Amino acid sequence: MKKTDIERIIKQGSTKQKIKLYFTDIAYFNTVGQYTADIIGSGDTATLDRPDKILTDKEKDIIFNSIKEPKDTKYWEELRTWNRAFLMFKPTITTYTQNFDYLTAQLSKFTVVRILHKSYEDVINDILEVVEEKKLRETLVKTALESLKQFDAMKYQEKGFLPFIEIPEANINGKVWLLVEILNEKIKEAKEYIKGIETFLNKQLPLQPYKQFLKDEEDKIKANIQECRELIEAFTLGKTVENEMDKAIKVKTKEELQDEERYKILNWDEVEVEVTDEDIEDIKNAGI
Repeated sequence: MKKTDIERIIKQGSTKQKIKLYFTDIAYFNTVGQYTADIIGSGDTATLDRPDKILTDKEKDIIFNSIKEPKDTKYWEELRTWNRAFLMFKPTITTYTQNFDYLTAQLSKFTVVRILHKSYEDVINDILEVVEEKKLRETLVKTALESLKQFDAMKYQEKGFLPFIEIPEANINGKVWLLVEILNEKIKEAKEYIKGIETFLNKQLPLQPYKQFLKDEEDKIKANIQECRELIEAFTLGKTVENEMDKAIKVKTKEELQDEERYKILNWDEVEVEVTDEDIEDIKNAGI
């Protein structure tokens, strides 16, 4: 907020505008001020690149002392109650953001493992493929299995063909399916929660710092969801490429279709949530 706007409201604004400015300062401190930003420089020359408050103590005293009419006192008390309510829900919003950070990190870990396993398997099988002498092929497979023991590598051989190696992935697939399931549940929960608070702010507590905080947290969650979608694409890429020719010659089995569904992550913008008047009343009453 520009200093000229602050001065104009304090000198010429209505008491209601002044009260809203006062609580905007509180909201700013409760969001931006608590994490006062990046320090520039070091030692005695260190400075902050943004202030941790909007109003000076003198400006706050001027606003507070201007509240005399019953209707203004009522508005003050309402904002104070609703501000307290928002602060009760704020930690949960941050927790949701942290949940998505964690889920993204876990999915990233399994994707790296999947790609690593696939790389080992492809490189060794490419080498084995050029070795047509049966005894030497068996020796190389045995050596590869010993080297990849930690990955539970196993010998794979179809009738009439020389052996290859295979690194089982069923366990990793199951863990990723579980992560996607949890992720989709959290998407529904978080959006319902955030949209409820957003509606409450728009109707009862339209303070820009709180609205910006909510938007920033939602943007973080949406960015994590997009990253998870990209990780899933990378995780399933090897299997997709391998089955590309199969798609042209056969219909997918029920199990294959179910597996594909297990990898699908909900689109945040397409998830429908309903915020009722009762929901808003519950939020308002939390500050009483």
